Amino acid sequence: MWAAQVHSGVRTLSRLFLAETGLTFSQWRTRIRVRAAVGHLATGASVKATARAVGYRKPSAFIAAFQRVTGQTPGTYDTSSVNR
Repeated sequence: MWAAQVHSGVRTLSRLFLAETGLTFSQWRTRIRVRAAVGHLATGASVKATARAVGYRKPSAFIAAFQRVTGQTPGTYDTSSVNR
Protein backbone atom coordinates (compact mmCIF):
# COMPACT_ATOMS: atom_id res chain seq x y z
CA MET A 1 0.00 0.00 0.00
CA TRP A 2 2.80 2.43 0.92
CA ALA A 3 4.65 1.69 -2.32
CA ALA A 4 1.57 2.50 -4.37
CA GLN A 5 1.04 5.76 -2.47
CA VAL A 6 4.54 6.97 -3.23
CA HIS A 7 4.54 5.57 -6.78
CA SER A 8 7.37 3.15 -6.09
CA GLY A 9 7.98 -0.55 -6.29
CA VAL A 10 7.73 -2.72 -3.18
CA ARG A 11 11.34 -3.90 -3.58
CA THR A 12 12.62 -0.35 -3.97
CA LEU A 13 10.77 0.76 -0.87
CA SER A 14 12.01 -2.29 1.03
CA ARG A 15 15.63 -1.56 0.09
CA LEU A 16 15.29 2.09 1.10
CA PHE A 17 13.68 1.15 4.41
CA LEU A 18 16.55 -1.22 5.21
CA ALA A 19 19.16 1.34 4.17
CA GLU A 20 17.61 4.10 6.29
CA THR A 21 16.73 2.12 9.42
CA GLY A 22 19.12 -0.82 9.37
CA LEU A 23 16.10 -3.09 9.80
CA THR A 24 13.72 -4.84 7.48
CA PHE A 25 10.15 -3.60 7.69
CA SER A 26 9.18 -6.83 9.49
CA GLN A 27 11.96 -6.42 12.07
CA TRP A 28 11.01 -2.78 12.63
CA ARG A 29 7.32 -3.62 13.04
CA THR A 30 8.12 -6.36 15.56
CA ARG A 31 10.24 -3.97 17.63
CA ILE A 32 7.47 -1.35 17.60
CA ARG A 33 4.95 -3.96 18.72
CA VAL A 34 7.21 -5.17 21.54
CA ARG A 35 7.82 -1.60 22.67
CA ALA A 36 4.08 -1.01 22.84
CA ALA A 37 3.63 -4.34 24.64
CA VAL A 38 6.02 -3.32 27.42
CA GLY A 39 3.70 -0.44 28.26
CA HIS A 40 0.69 -2.74 28.39
CA LEU A 41 2.50 -5.26 30.56
CA ALA A 42 3.62 -2.50 32.93
CA THR A 43 -0.03 -1.67 33.63
CA GLY A 44 -0.68 -5.26 34.64
CA ALA A 45 -2.35 -6.41 31.43
CA SER A 46 -2.29 -10.13 30.79
CA VAL A 47 -0.05 -11.61 28.12
CA LYS A 48 -3.10 -12.62 26.08
CA ALA A 49 -4.67 -9.14 26.27
CA THR A 50 -1.32 -7.54 25.46
CA ALA A 51 -0.80 -9.80 22.47
CA ARG A 52 -4.16 -8.80 21.02
CA ALA A 53 -3.61 -5.11 21.81
CA VAL A 54 -0.38 -5.02 19.82
CA GLY A 55 -1.73 -6.94 16.84
CA TYR A 56 -1.05 -10.62 17.40
CA ARG A 57 -3.85 -13.15 16.90
CA LYS A 58 -2.02 -15.91 18.73
CA PRO A 59 -0.40 -15.31 22.11
CA SER A 60 2.24 -17.93 21.28
CA ALA A 61 3.41 -15.88 18.27
CA PHE A 62 3.58 -12.78 20.47
CA ILE A 63 5.54 -14.62 23.17
CA ALA A 64 8.07 -15.89 20.59
CA ALA A 65 8.52 -12.43 19.05
CA PHE A 66 8.81 -10.77 22.46
CA GLN A 67 11.45 -13.27 23.54
CA ARG A 68 13.44 -12.80 20.32
CA VAL A 69 13.58 -9.04 20.90
CA THR A 70 14.04 -8.85 24.68
CA GLY A 71 15.55 -12.21 25.60
CA GLN A 72 12.73 -12.74 28.11
CA THR A 73 9.17 -13.97 27.92
CA PRO A 74 6.48 -11.33 28.48
CA GLY A 75 5.36 -13.11 31.65
CA THR A 76 8.80 -12.68 33.23
CA TYR A 77 9.75 -9.32 31.72
CA ASP A 78 10.95 -6.82 34.33
CA THR A 79 9.08 -3.60 33.56
CA SER A 80 10.64 -1.73 36.50
CA SER A 81 13.61 -0.70 34.35
CA VAL A 82 11.51 0.78 31.54
CA ASN A 83 12.06 4.49 30.91
CA ARG A 84 8.89 6.50 30.59
